[in-house]
Amino acid sequence: MRSSDPGATSGALPRLPSHVIPRPRLVHRIHQFLDRYPVLVMAASAGSGKTTAAVQAVRELSSPVAWVSLPGLPGDAGPGGGGSGVGRPAFTRLLEAAVEPHVPAVAAELTAALAPGRTAAEAGALLARLLAGRDLVLVLDGVETIGGDTDAAWLLTALVGSLPEGPRLVLISRQDPPRSLGGLGDVHRVVFLEDEDLAFDVAEAAECLRGIGRDTDPRRPVDAMGGWVTGVLYDWWDADSSVSAVQHDRIAVELLAQLTAAEASLLVRTSLLDDGVTAEQANALGLPSPDRTMAALRGRRLPLAWSPDGSTMVALPRFRRYLQREVLRLDEDSLRALRRAYATLLQGRGRHEDAVAELLMSGDTDTARRAAERVLPDVLGRLDLATAESWLDRMRPAPRPLTPNLAAAGLHVAFGLEQCWRGAHLAEHHGRAWWSELAGQPGGAEDLALLVWCLWHVGSIDGAREILHVMPAGHPHDIAAALLALADGSTPRLAPDLLDHVTGPLEAMATRIAFMSGQLRQLQDHSPGARHRAAGAPWTVAAARAEGRVFQAEQAHATLGDGQRPVWLAAIETAELMSDLGRRDEAWAALLAGRERIAATGSRVYEILSLLLEAKLALRLDRDLPRAARALAEAERRGCARYAFTAGLAGTWQGLALLLAGRDHDAVPHLTTAVSAMRTGHGGLALPMAAVYLSEALWRTGDEDGADAAADLALDGATAQGTRNLLVQALEDMPSVAVRRADAQPSHTSRWHELVSALSTARPVSGCAVPRLTLQDLGPVRLVADGRELHPRLAKSVELLAFLVSRPAGSARRQDLLRALFPGRSDATGRSYLRQAVYRLREVLPDGLSLLQDRDVYTLTPASAVTSASGTLQRLLAEAARQDGEHRWETLQYALSIAERGSYFDSLSTHWLDTRRAELDAALLRARVDAATVALHLGRVREARRLARAVLDSDPYREQAWRLALCAAEAAGSDDELLDLYRAYLRAMKEIEVPPSADLRRLVDRLRR
Repeated sequence: MRSSDPGATSGALPRLPSHVIPRPRLVHRIHQFLDRYPVLVMAASAGSGKTTAAVQAVRELSSPVAWVSLPGLPGDAGPGGGGSGVGRPAFTRLLEAAVEPHVPAVAAELTAALAPGRTAAEAGALLARLLAGRDLVLVLDGVETIGGDTDAAWLLTALVGSLPEGPRLVLISRQDPPRSLGGLGDVHRVVFLEDEDLAFDVAEAAECLRGIGRDTDPRRPVDAMGGWVTGVLYDWWDADSSVSAVQHDRIAVELLAQLTAAEASLLVRTSLLDDGVTAEQANALGLPSPDRTMAALRGRRLPLAWSPDGSTMVALPRFRRYLQREVLRLDEDSLRALRRAYATLLQGRGRHEDAVAELLMSGDTDTARRAAERVLPDVLGRLDLATAESWLDRMRPAPRPLTPNLAAAGLHVAFGLEQCWRGAHLAEHHGRAWWSELAGQPGGAEDLALLVWCLWHVGSIDGAREILHVMPAGHPHDIAAALLALADGSTPRLAPDLLDHVTGPLEAMATRIAFMSGQLRQLQDHSPGARHRAAGAPWTVAAARAEGRVFQAEQAHATLGDGQRPVWLAAIETAELMSDLGRRDEAWAALLAGRERIAATGSRVYEILSLLLEAKLALRLDRDLPRAARALAEAERRGCARYAFTAGLAGTWQGLALLLAGRDHDAVPHLTTAVSAMRTGHGGLALPMAAVYLSEALWRTGDEDGADAAADLALDGATAQGTRNLLVQALEDMPSVAVRRADAQPSHTSRWHELVSALSTARPVSGCAVPRLTLQDLGPVRLVADGRELHPRLAKSVELLAFLVSRPAGSARRQDLLRALFPGRSDATGRSYLRQAVYRLREVLPDGLSLLQDRDVYTLTPASAVTSASGTLQRLLAEAARQDGEHRWETLQYALSIAERGSYFDSLSTHWLDTRRAELDAALLRARVDAATVALHLGRVREARRLARAVLDSDPYREQAWRLALCAAEAAGSDDELLDLYRAYLRAMKEIEVPPSADLRRLVDRLRR
């Protein structure tokens, strides 16, 4: 590659880049040639380092140097050019300007040589005679540009042939010298320096690469590029992303300019091929004489890799990208023909999907459609819905009649990408005759089930019911019937084991129906397939949240990433989850952002559900009755009543709004209707909430028996579904329901008492699935950020962080901090210590986490990015209070395992630390009692006995622990242990002078019987 500026210049030597390395080996060889021959021809590929080598060599000569740079003059007539040449007058003026500083007399006489009547050959011969005896080196750089000008060629031919002893001539050309240039065949006077001479060896390449900061093994580019300087210097493999693409493009332009039209065309057009180019493939693309052209390219220095036998050529990545951009500059007809030829080639090699893409780009949609029909089943089988969607959209309008594969593809895309409008459009465009025929085709029943799903979503329920009538009996029919039941209030439900007998879209569809109808137990017992894991992920997250596994739901939500999430997850479930996590602002933001996603689906159901969720958040988070009323009115306007399950949800939130407004009698009919509908399975997931609100409404209106029955229905429904979390949420709104039912129970160990305890201890769970900063405050205290332990310079800084983390929203007033961290200090001294603690804590906080001060309030922002072991413990205990069965047991076990690390800040003792430590110890004691209770209910007798004894070791006066120990002993069948435990209980009560519980005595009597 030339280092001189563009355009014809003469005189001074070109400037060299700063990264140029010395090449004494090459300089010495050039000096040897100049000592022995009057003419040196440096004919080598573009980018071979010709100009650089020449400059380095002549700089070390004692002789004067006259340099003429020819490239860029009008008339560049190389293979990439086509002009008329440099021209004798222009060429002679350049020679005159270059020679004049060194031999002024020669320049003057050369000017006279331009007189009219003097031929170019005479001018060249005259210049040779004038230079005789002169110790001058004349360098002509860019000799290939004179090939199209006869006069300039004759002048230079005469100069070469007549050059006497003394002066030396160096001709630099990026290709073989023009044929019109004569005199170069005299081996006694002319010597050639070619690509092989200019190539880097490994040592030179290593030094060059080090100079430009590239840590690359030099042997690879030297071997692959044959030492070609540009091939080594510039990373054509993409290994170094810091190298500018513009640089490569500029070099590529020069490389193509040295080629013939046929050579350049072959490189550009075959750049579509991604696995190498052979002459046979190039011929298939319509290129003439490709074998001859490829043979010529093998002799060129280009960023190409060749197979050992020279039959296959591969353009290196950066060069190929440039060539592919050049493809797009072809005229439209040529580009279409090229793409069609390439598609045919791809089909012959079995690459049908790539062929479809090329045919679509060529505009040949009919051929593309035929090719797509063949491969769409494979595309859908690997869940590549984006590709299928792209093809279908570019092949519109669909043909009539619609082929089975295209119909299946359209419906699978509609379902998988939540584009129910697509299925509705197919039904409208192709009509009843089309979907009636689907029933008898292989896979047609599944396609019809997906079509029912589309029509159900867009509000065409009657049309969906017509399709159901033509569906044959089987799982697709049962799933479609269960879906329609959510709209029309009929009774069909999914069979308990249906999920184990379906796969693919039917599995994902059944999962959605199971969730909407409250059949969560089916989701718990089901092992999902690949399709379910992809399309059913949002519903799995939703089920985990409903069951109170909020921490797992948050983690699962986080693993789905920040990309294009499924519509249900983005528009509905994220807002629900953020609400359960106590992150109000994020819940509202997710709801509003999801509206755009819903609009793109065409789903009337999702529109209604979003409005109902808005009403729920307005009531439960903000107590904003006007906003809830507006959302409910809009949901009704959009057809909420047409779907039984959304009508039940609307009745639930309408009833809650009326209760909050004090309109208790008006709330009763709304809630009664909602509960009645949900008991048949339509929107049954919200049954516990609706029944709690109904219980409160009935009690306020004087129907105490009805209130008790509704409350028990709520508890039974939550137990059957495993949705204790939703029950606790409703009881948080109406806590008197739980208190009244607990007061009516004969024993203090009833489920209602457990719920009252949960309401008094559980707080809104919040946190961050991937925290930036973790405080290990149980056992040895450690502060960890991004896997790295931090060590603030002041221990009080860690205590400050612990105090803030333990407070709501990570915020505390200055006075509270002073009292907790610096008790007994004077106000001025305490403030000084606090400033130091704040400063040292800020020093170690990771990026994205700040400790802000607003007047006298200090706040960690964002608080959700900081977690602590004690906070995680409390969060898990809060979650466990909202769970049932095995889930609750697993959560309690996880929480207790965290507590085994040690006590809270066990090496320090201040009033606030001691208070916090006591609170956690009390919570752990209650957690062990709860765990023992759950273990006993699950038949885990050994764990129940162990936990009950652990509680009694810490607090021998806790009657509930004695009760559990006695029940566990009975369950283990040990009467002796039962009596021993009871006697120990009596002794403990005597120690504190409390009479034994008659209830416990009756329990012992009953157990012994």
